[in-house]
Amino acid sequence: MDSLFEYRNCPSCGQNSFEVLFESNMKPDDFNVLFDYSMEEHDSQESVEGYLVPGKEWGRHVKCKNCQLIYMNPMEKVSKTNEYYSKAKNTHAPTIRKSYLRTAESQVSLIQKYANGTNLLDIGCAQGFFLFGASKAGYTTKGIEIAQDAAAYAIREFGLDIEAKPFEELQFAENYFDVVTLWQVLEHVPYPLMMLKAVHRILKPGGLLVVSTPNIETIPAKILRKRWWDIKRLHINQFTTRTLTDILQNTGFKNISSTSYRGFVSLSILLTMMLKYLGVYEQLKALFNPDYVLGRILNKIMLVYSSKLNHCVVLGFK
Repeated sequence: MDSLFEYRNCPSCGQNSFEVLFESNMKPDDFNVLFDYSMEEHDSQESVEGYLVPGKEWGRHVKCKNCQLIYMNPMEKVSKTNEYYSKAKNTHAPTIRKSYLRTAESQVSLIQKYANGTNLLDIGCAQGFFLFGASKAGYTTKGIEIAQDAAAYAIREFGLDIEAKPFEELQFAENYFDVVTLWQVLEHVPYPLMMLKAVHRILKPGGLLVVSTPNIETIPAKILRKRWWDIKRLHINQFTTRTLTDILQNTGFKNISSTSYRGFVSLSILLTMMLKYLGVYEQLKALFNPDYVLGRILNKIMLVYSSKLNHCVVLGFK
């Protein structure tokens, strides 16, 4: 079974001294197949519940005694997780599109407050909602997305320039980009220190980096603990504002500060997540059918929240 795993030192400070917060809940047979690669098609509402609601499996979580970063150790092989990301389907895009485009407007406004140039790279750009918003605002954009289906959607729907490859396989010129963004990416990255060093290299002097991740120090995370919706099999790093700031400092970024943006979510998606979390979604899912009046109404009602509710957002400069 060991061949299925990679052990690592702390992804931020490099030390190998930690305390175990909780053990893996996975059974031995779960490790034989990382994910279901059958990739059956589902309707968009069903795919949203699978995409946004936490999974039932997680690995052992430890806390670094030196820098306090919480991370999964051991983690599953990078080759396995990259295979999953590459093959993941994109059936949820139509349902989340409206709320994510609205959220992107707020994220772009945040960038505009701090960026000194318009050459922008978004790593892990998913379906391209943020990149599309940035391009409309006048930025010259490029995206990177390992999920082939999501990258194809972004190219098809928005005509974006996207590389459907892992970031580490691409070679960008030094001092090239004015802005690099990582929206909900570092929690998935096995060796975030290496990625951030590479980002630092390709940013121009004075260039802006914006990073957002789930925040394991928020009130929901503290109350729910292992049942927090961002404890997932693929979330192998769990940051706080402090530990996210520390890792940026470790890679040479300066003038680091925390910030926030406004997020948007439809009432339909929010209720779907809540009911799925409570285990009663199946009995009530007909209410969310967009073919019915109530389903259409729920999809149109848009709620606004601060990213601080569940995420930490940190920016820094080269």
